[in-house]
Amino acid sequence: MFKQPLITDLVKPQQQPLVDLYIKYLEIGNEHFGKKGISTEVKTEKLKLLEKGIRRDVPYADNIISRLQKQFVAENLSLYLLLDPLLAWRYAASGKQPTSESQVSDIIGYETSPLARLLMVLNNENPSTYLPMQSLLALLVFSDMFQNKSPLLKSVKWARRQRCSKLKGLLKSAAVLLPIVSSKRLKYKAAILFNTASILVDKYEKNQQITIEFLDVLRIYLYSIIQFLFIRKRTVTKRGI
Repeated sequence: MFKQPLITDLVKPQQQPLVDLYIKYLEIGNEHFGKKGISTEVKTEKLKLLEKGIRRDVPYADNIISRLQKQFVAENLSLYLLLDPLLAWRYAASGKQPTSESQVSDIIGYETSPLARLLMVLNNENPSTYLPMQSLLALLVFSDMFQNKSPLLKSVKWARRQRCSKLKGLLKSAAVLLPIVSSKRLKYKAAILFNTASILVDKYEKNQQITIEFLDVLRIYLYSIIQFLFIRKRTVTKRGI
């Protein structure tokens, strides 16, 4: 769902286990609270217990929450990064199906926003980079959902033309990221992720099989090198960024 290897590669090797664990946390929560066969009451109660557990120390050393809490403390990260996804899971736990593009976007945003903040904080980047990174992550999620016909879209009347417009809009927003990041390493790694997403959008628009082939990989790395070399660093005050 999140193209995990490309995303974890955005941070330094010593920080990658934390990002891997956080993505696992998102995926487990998404799957568990969206699972059918469990009553709304039970899911709601589990969400309350999860929130209480996040707000205090979890005594079990092998618990994913406990491990994340310890690593968050070590990296001086806010526990709100663990709490924010609960907004998406609360919607799933209610048993409701989103019926509009805006509702789906909100749900995806509740998960991609904290992940984007986590990635940028670990890279010591300015808050101005949060939104473009969130757009890039949301683009990957939507691309995966469209390709695999996610049940989350079942009740949404969303024409293919509108879906293409959504993907291109997210791609345009994500393009702002490359000129404003400070880290050269992050700029190159983000360019790889951006160009991968760009190819996925192009293939979806042309109704082609959404897979990354060998020639696509060559294009991704060639474009990324060019962008790394020729896109200049800008501040958020230039050209309306």
